[in-house]
Amino acid sequence: MIRVNLLPPEYRKSGGTPIARFVALTLGVFLTATAMSVWGYVHFGMLAEVRDRRTQMEEEVVGLQALAERSQALLAEFKEYQRRRQTIEEIDTNRIVWSQKLDQLADLVHNKGEVDEHFVWLASMKSSGSRKPGSGGALMVAGWSGGDELESLANFNDDVRDSGEDFFDDFMAIDPPRGERVRFNDGRLPELAWRFTMGMDLKPLGWREKQ
Repeated sequence: MIRVNLLPPEYRKSGGTPIARFVALTLGVFLTATAMSVWGYVHFGMLAEVRDRRTQMEEEVVGLQALAERSQALLAEFKEYQRRRQTIEEIDTNRIVWSQKLDQLADLVHNKGEVDEHFVWLASMKSSGSRKPGSGGALMVAGWSGGDELESLANFNDDVRDSGEDFFDDFMAIDPPRGERVRFNDGRLPELAWRFTMGMDLKPLGWREKQ
């Protein structure tokens, strides 16, 4: 049977919202609210935390860069000091400190004031060129050995050769004791002495470095 509602629209009974539309609207409102909540949490919560961490990390990076630059500067300074030290060591191993050598030789000549073993005084010292292959030059010493016996000069020669680090380390050979006996007529002691010239051959420069 067909029913026809002849009442005007304003007098008709209003119909309810369709269930599909209601569900769609409710779901849309829920999703919108959820999205807004998530955006607010991310924006005001997580993003602020991440920004704080980024700021801290940037500050740490700046501090580490300063430390790295300081470390590089110290490393460069250390290498420069190493280079200088190596240069000084090379110079030290390739030279002879003659002031020290002459001081050591003077101690050998003086022999703590004892004249029983040898009684020597020097007249001159000079350096000369190499007398032997591989030698770094030579030191020529001239003087007198007091006494009638050549043994006193031989003792001095032995003391020089056996002095080791106290003098002879930088030398490779020494002339054997020999000289000319002379007599003094000045009324002083000793009346007799041996006038001698003694040469000492130097080791090649840099022998300490090679050793």
